[in-house]
Formats: sequence, structure tokens, C-alpha cells
Amino acid sequence: MTSWIWAIGRLGGLSISAGVRASMTLLILGVLSREGWGFHLAPGFSWLESSIAIGVLVLLAIFEIAFDKVPSFDRLYARLSVPWHIAAGAIAGGAAVSHGVIGLIVGLVAGAGLAMLGINAKRLWRPRSTTSTVTMPLLSLVEDLTAFGAAVLSATLPPIGYAVVAWTAWFDVRLRRRRVAKYKGLRVLSR
Repeated sequence: MTSWIWAIGRLGGLSISAGVRASMTLLILGVLSREGWGFHLAPGFSWLESSIAIGVLVLLAIFEIAFDKVPSFDRLYARLSVPWHIAAGAIAGGAAVSHGVIGLIVGLVAGAGLAMLGINAKRLWRPRSTTSTVTMPLLSLVEDLTAFGAAVLSATLPPIGYAVVAWTAWFDVRLRRRRVAKYKGLRVLSR
């Protein structure tokens, strides 16, 4: 029973991190498992710790981080990469739960759903438009550091995964309410 509790905590934190930075999260999982630093991949996901997978994920993480910092590409990249982020969340979730077929199904389904929560929180966090060329790279850097910290801490200390899920859900609700209040006020002014 305790192993399920830890696995679900890992699943939550890793999947939300994959919703924000997909390639970085999978790279962290592969490196942590390969080096034996507090995380072991579930059976069937050992390919993540191969040299080829790590090399490809390093390149993808560099591109992902770079494209996200360019103000003219960030929105386009965010829209085009949604399927990759959902798939990475499912992979991270499946890799975190090593409890047979049921664990695999729970990991894949919950991982994809929680990655969507991470994608949505990131979408709400970003301003719709900005005139500054510094704002988007700084927001992206904060996202990089948050996703990195969430992935490493969730993988090595599973209870942190529950805190990542709770904080992301709270943040998502708060941003939704602020956006509704903002645009509701604008509708009143335009009448």
C-alpha cells in the first residue's frame, strides 16, 4: 500500500513537470535512473536510461527551452507541442508507477491528465501579449527552474509530488478567477 502512495506522488509531480517541460522531465528521469540517484524506472521504461535516449532528450530539451524563450515563437511552439507534452506526461507517469499492468494503465492515464493540468497552468501564467522582449524569456526561465525542481524533487522525494499537484491546482484556479474577473470588468466598461 505504501508503495502505491509513493508512486502516485511521483506520478503527480513528474507528470505536471512534463506538462511544462516535457523533454527536460524525461531527461531527468533517464539520468536519475541510470545513475541510481533515488529513482528507478518502471519495467518497460528502461529505454529512457539508454545513451541514445539521453542524447536525443538533451537535444530536444535544448530546443524546447530555446524556442520557449523567443517571444515570436513561444505561442506557436506551445500550441504545436501539446501532444508531445501530453505523451511525455503519460510516459513519466507510466515510468513512475511500477505495479504491473494496473500500475501502467494508472500511470499512463493519470500522467496524461496531469500533464494537461501543467499545460493549462503554463498557458494561464503567460500574458496574452506583451510589448517587452524581456518578459517572455524571464517567465520561461522561471518555468524551466520550476519544472526542473519539481521533476528532481518528485522523483527523489515522492511526497513532494503531492505538493506539486496541490500547488498547481491552486495556481490554476487562482489564475482562472483572476482572468475571469479581469475580462468581466472589461465587458462592463465596454457597455
